[in-house]
Amino acid sequence: MQEKYSYVLGCEIAKPFITESPFNKMDKEKLVEGFKCKVSDSEFEGLSKTVTKCIGKTGKEFNEKYNPEGSLAVGKINRQRFEGYFKDLDALPLIDIKMVERGFADGLNKLDIEVLKNEDRKKIMAAFEVEMNKKYAKITEQFKAAGEGFLAMNKTKPGIMTTASGLQYQVVKAGKGAHPTATSSVKVHYQGSIPEGGIFDSSIGREPVTFVLNQVIPGWTEGIQLMNIGSKYKFFIPQELAYGGNPPPNTIIKPYSPLIFEVELISIEKSETPDLGIAPQGIR
Repeated sequence: MQEKYSYVLGCEIAKPFITESPFNKMDKEKLVEGFKCKVSDSEFEGLSKTVTKCIGKTGKEFNEKYNPEGSLAVGKINRQRFEGYFKDLDALPLIDIKMVERGFADGLNKLDIEVLKNEDRKKIMAAFEVEMNKKYAKITEQFKAAGEGFLAMNKTKPGIMTTASGLQYQVVKAGKGAHPTATSSVKVHYQGSIPEGGIFDSSIGREPVTFVLNQVIPGWTEGIQLMNIGSKYKFFIPQELAYGGNPPPNTIIKPYSPLIFEVELISIEKSETPDLGIAPQGIR
């Protein structure tokens, strides 16, 4: 059974590269080549830059000039994220990685239809999900405990304040301007990280982002209203005010993880129409 559901997982990973633009324009051989590579964390930033050259910052463009190297990089990133996800859940022993690679290659080339014509994918994945649910229940309790422990220790540090909701914050730099409301459109610079130290999103080095406060996670909505123009705060957001058990896909954010955001409030915009072109991970 391990071989079967590993194969099906590989096929599922391949689906977006068949059906979704611009990923369906990518070089399939390079995608497969990249997916067979193990990638270190130190390589990830360089790979991300290569992908941006190929499909742009929003992932909606396509530059044929960078297709080979971009496709190779996308394959590598998908392999890293796949292994990272199952490693975090302590579920790598459930996976036959060679069969995942085969499923990915066959899925890209639509050969999986022939291989699985006498198999019931739903039954295969149902059996796999039973095993994964056992792993998930165990590991998420560990994630919750780790997050609660981090926040309990953090709130005892000098300069850390805690609101009634459990949101923790530190004033890095005081401002003198107005405070936004929940319906205000604000422009900010930000950097988001997890307690373990990894950065999952940042506007530093890019343009500031603009959005309406009631369109973001509750921790942002509450926290940024505490700020005034020109101030810089550091927020420590409990999982209940962030993503809970459903973090965005393809990030380093674990289920039930607290989030750490360093935010500078640049301005309160007159318009309440958000610019979601490059949205922070705090959006929605």
